[in-house]
Amino acid sequence: MNDANETSFITYCGVYCGSCGLRRAGVEKDERHLTLRAARLDPAERRFWTSCPGCRSGDYRTDCDFRICATSKGHELCVDCENFPCERHREFNSDGVPHHAGAQASLELLKEIGAEAWLGVQRARWTCSCGAPLTWYLTRCLKCGAPSEPCVTRKTTD
Repeated sequence: MNDANETSFITYCGVYCGSCGLRRAGVEKDERHLTLRAARLDPAERRFWTSCPGCRSGDYRTDCDFRICATSKGHELCVDCENFPCERHREFNSDGVPHHAGAQASLELLKEIGAEAWLGVQRARWTCSCGAPLTWYLTRCLKCGAPSEPCVTRKTTD
């Protein structure tokens, strides 16, 4: 992944937005990254998401509840808060949206290993062996056709 400000992909909620299909469709100008639901979004909403620079980029997504809460408490990320994980995180993590599942574990991993290592884990998880980027809902790489395990970072137990 060669995105300019990759640290903006470290989100307040714990989802790695570098693997967002909407965003990836915009970056690559390739709508094959879109799910059927995303492809049906109205043009203004699609434009909003396909040009997303990440929720921690400037004034983008200032309406995010996670961002509002963290910044109001002076935290760079939710995981820095003494109340993490809070009810908002527990609800988000279990709201039935596949790419939200594992967000809390993702933030716990971030706290444990640090931002640089966490970004490395995410890049490895969301890059095919052929070098092409993978997204949350792809089941196959768009470049080589290799199988891809869809949806969010999962904390594995050894």
